[in-house]
Amino acid sequence: MVEKSNGEQVERAIHILVGLAEEENKLTVQLINLAEKRNEMAEYRTSDAKTRTILAEERTSLANVQTEDAKIRTDLAKDRTILVRKQTEFQSRSTEMSEHRTSLSETRTGYAQNRTLLSEKRSDLAETRTDLSSKRTELASLRTNLSQERTSLATNRTELATKRTELSEKRTTLANRRTNLAETRTDMSSKRTNLAKKRTEFSESRTTLAKTRTSLANTRTGLSSYRSVLAKGRTELAFIRTGLAFIALGTGLMRYFGVGPWTILDGSLIIMGISSALFGIKGLVINKKYEKMLAG
Repeated sequence: MVEKSNGEQVERAIHILVGLAEEENKLTVQLINLAEKRNEMAEYRTSDAKTRTILAEERTSLANVQTEDAKIRTDLAKDRTILVRKQTEFQSRSTEMSEHRTSLSETRTGYAQNRTLLSEKRSDLAETRTDLSSKRTELASLRTNLSQERTSLATNRTELATKRTELSEKRTTLANRRTNLAETRTDMSSKRTNLAKKRTEFSESRTTLAKTRTSLANTRTGLSSYRSVLAKGRTELAFIRTGLAFIALGTGLMRYFGVGPWTILDGSLIIMGISSALFGIKGLVINKKYEKMLAG
């Protein structure tokens, strides 16, 4: 029973070691699959970086077009400012003509006073016309002020257009910088892909080493079990040798001292030697069977 339990324990240990080796092989296969997935993700990231670089170049071209449009708008604003100035000059001339007309109306009013019958009606009409001309003069002055304010607003708009042009140029430089950073990131991703390939090669070599280690472990397990069988055989030979020693001792004592009260002890020694020798022979036969099984 003890020998069967020891054999079962050895078989269980062998099965456990084989299961551990299989699990380790499965883990290595999973690591290889993860490395392949990481390589695929690196390729996808490289393609994304290329598309981002293309988009950055398109944005740069759009920024250049917007800069040219801003310059054209600035030139148009300058032309508009010149036209506003000319219009202001024409308005000042019209104001002077209105003032001159007002003076002529006043002289006409003086001449109208000499006329007695139609003087009152003509005076009333002249006064109303004078009021209207004064109001028109005030409106002309207001229009002049508004034109001046419009001119100042045009100049402010021109300054804002120049600032916008500067900001667009800065944006273009930032876009170029972003493009350079995208190129560097693409280079880094390609380097990372190469490192991933090297890591995959190392994992494959590790897998092969794990297989060799598994085979060596199996051989070591077989050798250890064979050594256990040999140790057990050596124990059985020790039992046989001890039994033969007891038999020799018992027979020697019986022949030396003859039959007496100590004959029972001598017989018990002989019986113990025979039983020990038989037990050792039986165990040695079983051990030889195990040894043949392991050797085969």
